[in-house]
Amino acid sequence: MLIDIQTASPPYKVPQGLAKEELKKRMGEKPAVSRMIDMAAHYSGIDYRYVVVPDTDPEAKDKFYTDGISFLRPDTNSRMALYETWSRQLTKEAVGKVLSANNYEGKDIERLITISCTGFFAPGLDYHLINEFRIPASVKRTNIGFMGCAASLIGVNTVLEAMNSTNGNNLNTLLVSVELCSLHLQTEPTRDNILANTVFADGCGVALFSRNKPAKLVPVSTDSVLFENTAGAMGWKIGNFGFEMMLSSDIPKMIIESAAPKLIEILNAKNILSDKIKYWALHPGGRAILDALQKGLKIDEDKMEPSRKVLKNFGNMSSASILFVLKEIMDNYKIDKGDYCCAVAFGPGLTMEVALFKGA
Repeated sequence: MLIDIQTASPPYKVPQGLAKEELKKRMGEKPAVSRMIDMAAHYSGIDYRYVVVPDTDPEAKDKFYTDGISFLRPDTNSRMALYETWSRQLTKEAVGKVLSANNYEGKDIERLITISCTGFFAPGLDYHLINEFRIPASVKRTNIGFMGCAASLIGVNTVLEAMNSTNGNNLNTLLVSVELCSLHLQTEPTRDNILANTVFADGCGVALFSRNKPAKLVPVSTDSVLFENTAGAMGWKIGNFGFEMMLSSDIPKMIIESAAPKLIEILNAKNILSDKIKYWALHPGGRAILDALQKGLKIDEDKMEPSRKVLKNFGNMSSASILFVLKEIMDNYKIDKGDYCCAVAFGPGLTMEVALFKGA
């Protein structure tokens, strides 16, 4: 049972117009590159993003990618140090919100799932949260790393399997996703880097699952699909200067031609027609991703609003994004008993994760 979702965003809110001008300073020495940055920003569907690096704040003194004289290229060690600081801070804020809002304490949590693909440290976020909120040391822990934008739905699959294994007993579960994409700015003026730099952002989402309180949504099934011969479509590599992304321009085409038909097939196998889905929680990977899903699934524009709103106001926060979309639906739409909500996200591979919920 999905009780609630709470989120936390970094303090630096960056208008897309300002972000593109900063990117031009670092990437756009050639006019053609500047034009590509302008075009990518214009068609991104994003107005604002939140980031942990203060570089676009004119009042900030300690910037990450510049010393005020020249632009810097921080090594992976420096980026991971900042990741540890901010991931701890944002997860503490979001977990604190969800526990307080629902009258839970750390001692009530029986399962803890932590998710991230933008950084690592050990002992990790699970250890930090257990100590911060006095979660029982015996809590069952799962860490999902490096599985991209789809990772939170893999987490939902883990929740569903755990709940089904408890034979009706309560299982209070926290699913915690934090992504700090801004720590992996790459300034070599490639198409992949321009796209990544104009859509990715930072954020944290925390979902509380329990059978102990009235829920808004109930997860009923999850499905995973790995599309063959797509290893070069999307991926991360760990470099000496942060994580380097691969992002194929063919992804929207792949969604229309392969992913959308497969999703329709999955729903049909459950005797659900896609037009019977009342709410769609679609990963806001970018405007082109959402447009491809809308076209492939034949979704009315009003049902695209939750995903487009999150994209517009927050950008693509990798695995945390889908939690922001689900929160938008849970907080601002009337979910009746039996209403279907279908969440969809994509990960490296190309892979697709699907989670089907019903109104409680």
